[in-house]
Amino acid sequence: DGDGDGDGDGDAVLGAILESSSSPVPGAARGIGEYWPGERTAKPAPPPAPGAMATALRSVPPILVLPGFGNDRTDYLENAVGAVPTLNRRGFNTTVLAVKQSMWLQVFAKGALDWSFLRGSATCESPSYSWYISMAIEEIERLSAEAGGERVLLVGHSAGGWLARAVVGLMGQERASELVRGVVSLGAPHQCPPEGVVDVTRGVVGDLETRFGASKMSRWGVPVITVAGDCLKGDPSSEFPWNRASASAYS
Repeated sequence: DGDGDGDGDGDAVLGAILESSSSPVPGAARGIGEYWPGERTAKPAPPPAPGAMATALRSVPPILVLPGFGNDRTDYLENAVGAVPTLNRRGFNTTVLAVKQSMWLQVFAKGALDWSFLRGSATCESPSYSWYISMAIEEIERLSAEAGGERVLLVGHSAGGWLARAVVGLMGQERASELVRGVVSLGAPHQCPPEGVVDVTRGVVGDLETRFGASKMSRWGVPVITVAGDCLKGDPSSEFPWNRASASAYS
């Protein structure tokens, strides 16, 4: 890590965000989407665990939350326990991709005209999802520019998790390594379902694993951690433990 902001720091960012889920500090806020005694009666949140604070990092990346299927950006802003207030309490600058719930109708409208989508062999470039990916890339570029060239950390919820991988893959190695710090997926499917089970991604997850596996993205300098989702294939040669195993981190 010659420039002090390469792969190692990217992994440190992911580790710091996950630190809160296993913090032994009594009364510490735990995890992304947290609850505490008195939360429902507007009692303020207790201080986050020290290891989960942005100040523990050498540089603090802007965070872009990628909404899950059918979700609206406002779902991540509501009350004190949403993803955005939870991350902001830790000192991060968090933005949610400006997806409206009605936009998800494009998946079906455009998919109805796409033979590969209908037969379950769609790729990352499918028009059913290209609108989302284009929005995400534009927002990544904007956030990075506003942060003085700092790379953006993607936090993808549900479908936003595998769509984050599509975003990185379609950006390409050079562009992604310059603009994306890493990917954290929350409750996202990353593997094809068993035979006989409908693939709700209509083939995109299989395309991702073939073309843009997590180990490849890590070699690009974009580490990936999946939380409470299907495991991603690791890279045994990585110097960072969480890149080696084909495993998930469960909250």
